Amino acid sequence: MSLFIIVAIFILITLSSSVIIHFIRKYAIKNRLIDIPNNRSSHASPTPKSGGIAIVITMLITIMSLALYELIDINITLSMIVGLSIVATTGLIDDLKNLSINTRVIAYVFSIVISLYLIGGLKYISINNYDIYLNDAGYIIGLLLIFWIINLYNFMDGTDGFAAIQTICICLFVCYLFLVSNNAPFFILFFCLLSSTIAFLFWNWSPAKIFMGDVGSCSIGFLFGVFAIYTENQGVISLAVWLILLSPFIGDATYTLLKRIKNKEQWYKAHNSHAYQKIYQAGIKHNELALGLLVLNGVIVWPCAYFANSNNNLEIAMMLLSYSIIGIIWFLAQNKYFKIKSP
Repeated sequence: MSLFIIVAIFILITLSSSVIIHFIRKYAIKNRLIDIPNNRSSHASPTPKSGGIAIVITMLITIMSLALYELIDINITLSMIVGLSIVATTGLIDDLKNLSINTRVIAYVFSIVISLYLIGGLKYISINNYDIYLNDAGYIIGLLLIFWIINLYNFMDGTDGFAAIQTICICLFVCYLFLVSNNAPFFILFFCLLSSTIAFLFWNWSPAKIFMGDVGSCSIGFLFGVFAIYTENQGVISLAVWLILLSPFIGDATYTLLKRIKNKEQWYKAHNSHAYQKIYQAGIKHNELALGLLVLNGVIVWPCAYFANSNNNLEIAMMLLSYSIIGIIWFLAQNKYFKIKSP
């Protein structure tokens, strides 16, 4: 793929996404689709939400366009169109009317079951050159994995630019892998997600003019979860590499959940006790937190993912290394070692 085409796609997607976000913001302000701060919030001003609609629209159009030219398999096409549409619609309704937990769980599980069925489930896990065949258990494991990624992406979308930066970091790395392996269709797909998220980041950078909303965060989590399983099945990118790339979010959300369960807290209730929230509460600004996440990806996550992808025998070691470092940061944040006060 030529540099000219790549640049043209980037300009087209970023500009069109930015225009869509502009109109979403105007509509949200006019119709009071506003996120009102509460005692758990990391922002002080009422802010329009559901800007993630632009990302969802971009991805659906990209997927259907690739399918129209028969560049991607019909199974992953249907899986994404049906599943992503259900997740995005559920997230949008939740942004508008605050759906009950049970309603959201049913909708997300339904979308995951359909999507997994269409791509054949999680047939096996290949790690450190060992193949672990899962048979029917793969559907359960795949369902739980995607469900957790959907929710943790929602949990971790709590400060300006944070979820967008993580999405950009993941997309940059997988785009690199698809580019060097000459997988043009998947490169285009994730490059469009990258471009659309960069456009959103312009609006979401501190002080945020609009939030992603559940329609955005849950949809991105769903997309990453499904593609992690699909590329594992296809032998394109291993599940281990995806888990490393997602480690900043999986690690923080999982460690925090386990702590809340251990402390007999109502772990299913909304809270502000994730590590990144603790760091923000210590005085770190939104933009500093987002840039810190970017550095964490560049210095720790990307090298671990690179070595895991380059040498399958290192997959477990690199996963342990990335989650251990995330665990140390989480421990320091939870125990108030971050005391920097921004001027």
